[in-house]
Amino acid sequence: MNSAEFRPEDLDRVTAQAEEMLLRVEEIRKEIDVVVGRGTGADGQIQVAAGANGRLTEVVIAPRAMRLDSTRLAAEILLAAQLAQNDVDSRVKEVMAETLGQAMPTQDLLEDGFTRVLESFESSMDEQLQAIDDRRRQIP
Repeated sequence: MNSAEFRPEDLDRVTAQAEEMLLRVEEIRKEIDVVVGRGTGADGQIQVAAGANGRLTEVVIAPRAMRLDSTRLAAEILLAAQLAQNDVDSRVKEVMAETLGQAMPTQDLLEDGFTRVLESFESSMDEQLQAIDDRRRQIP
């Protein structure tokens, strides 16, 4: 058996890591649920808030902003909304980094690691099944 093959302790390690990650994800989810991003437009006369899900939660338009023509007003509202969404995205990343103590691994990195463990496991199982078949053939 070479060092790249699957061992039972690998499964224990992967299971423990998965459980730990689930707990951390739950912590992150709770913290993210209360994150709010804010953006402004029209020199502060338009204020927008967005939740972590990206949905707008508040839009405040000061009476003075109503003096803008409709095209400019719409553009300023859109700008404030985009700034609020950018702000909440940034805040969510900060929460994740603080909670995890590091950047989140990418989906590709996670998939690659899982694929390597799965391939190693399958290879080990194939060898074990072959050994069982070989022993069966030796029994008279």
